Amino acid sequence: MNTVLEESDALVDELSAADILLLGAPMYNFSVPSPLKAWIDNIVRVGRTFGFDRAREGEPYWPLLSEKGTTAVVVTSSGDFGYADRIRDRELVLPVISTALAYIGITDVRQVAVEYDEFGGDLLSASFARAEADLDVLATRLISERASGRTKAA
Repeated sequence: MNTVLEESDALVDELSAADILLLGAPMYNFSVPSPLKAWIDNIVRVGRTFGFDRAREGEPYWPLLSEKGTTAVVVTSSGDFGYADRIRDRELVLPVISTALAYIGITDVRQVAVEYDEFGGDLLSASFARAEADLDVLATRLISERASGRTKAA
């Protein structure tokens, strides 16, 4: 069993050491791609990233990475557009990732989105330009927050 868990242990170790987690998450058929889901399955680990005790009063589960203050930046991409407003109810990538990360204690999750992949052309180019500008602003904000000792979650 230890041999089987070696990859998971390495992923959890890497995650535990990170101050900022950067995830690329394209939307495949309204959800995350299977390799990202496999990563989630490997990092949500009892005794490593969340605690579990049947005898614990109230909630038997608790996150183990809360005190770390890790920020997750999720860069999503989709073929359609309007997932922040027009078709918000169809954007399931960020909820899947945010739910799993919150379960282990990473609640500061920020998103930058690229849309219009199926449209291409000027719409996609403009979306990439917006995402790059958003990432620049976010990087500056995160550097400032880290330098001042505060994070959005704190």
